[in-house]
Amino acid sequence: MKRRFHDSDRYYIEYWDNETEGKPVFLIVHGLGAKTKYQWFDQLKVIKDDFRIIIPNLLHFGETRPKDAKHGVQDQVDMLQFLMNELGVSTYHLMGASYGGLISGEIANNYPDQVEELFLVDAAIKYVYESDTERIKKLFNVPSVPEFFVPDSYHGLKKLVAASLGKKGIVPPAFTMPKFHEELYAKNFEDKRQIVKSLMSIREEYEQHEYSFKMPVHLFWGEHDQLIPPDRGKRFWEHLDQKATLDIIDGGGHMPNMNKAREFNRLLKGYLGI
Repeated sequence: MKRRFHDSDRYYIEYWDNETEGKPVFLIVHGLGAKTKYQWFDQLKVIKDDFRIIIPNLLHFGETRPKDAKHGVQDQVDMLQFLMNELGVSTYHLMGASYGGLISGEIANNYPDQVEELFLVDAAIKYVYESDTERIKKLFNVPSVPEFFVPDSYHGLKKLVAASLGKKGIVPPAFTMPKFHEELYAKNFEDKRQIVKSLMSIREEYEQHEYSFKMPVHLFWGEHDQLIPPDRGKRFWEHLDQKATLDIIDGGGHMPNMNKAREFNRLLKGYLGI
C-alpha cells in the first residue's frame, strides 16, 4: 500500500492505495477509535491481490482535514465522494466499521449506483439510542461518552481499545499507550470530541432514516460487542426485510475484523468469491 495525499481548496486527504490496475475498487472506511492503518491490516493481506484498495483517513483523523470546520456525518460522506471523484473511481465495493459503517450506509443509500457491494461491521447505524449513553458511562466507568471515545489520557485509550477488541482481544502493552495516545489525539483532540458531540446531537435524526439498498449487503457483528450489541445488527437486518446476510461472529468484540480476523476474513472472502 502506498501512502498518498490529495490537496485541494476543500480538503487535505491522507489515504493509502495499492494502485492495482485492472481490478475492481474496494473503499474501506475506519471507525472512531483509530486511524485507518490500525484497523484493516488483517483484511488487506487477503484481498490485496484481487482489488484496488483505497483506505482513507476520515476528516480529523491522521493528516486528513477540511479547509474549514466540518464535523458531521454528511461532511465525511462528501469528503469520500470528493476523493473517489478525484481518483476517477465511479463504482466500488464499500466496507465500513462502527462510525465508518454509518458513513458507508449513508453513501450506499444516497449513491446506490456507485456501490457494487456493501459490508457493514458493527455499524453505528439507525439503532443507537439515548439509553446507550448511560449504559456506556456505567459499564466503562466514564463521566461522558465523548470522554470515552476521545479519551484525554492514555489510561482512557487503553480502556477504549479493550472495549473495542472484546474480552479475547489482545490489547497492546501498557507502555505503548502514551505514544499511541499522542499520535491519535495530539493534533485534533477537540475536533474529534466535536465529532462525537455532533453524532449525539443527530442520533434521533439518523434513527429515522430509511435504508433500502439495491446492492448486496453483508452485516458482520461481534457476538460480545458491548458498544453496539448484536441485537442492533438483527434489528437492522429486519429493517432491510432480511434482504442481507447477517453473521454474528463467535467471540467477536466491537471490531471482529481485528480480534477474530481469521473467521472474519473467511466470511469476507466467501462473499467476495476469492
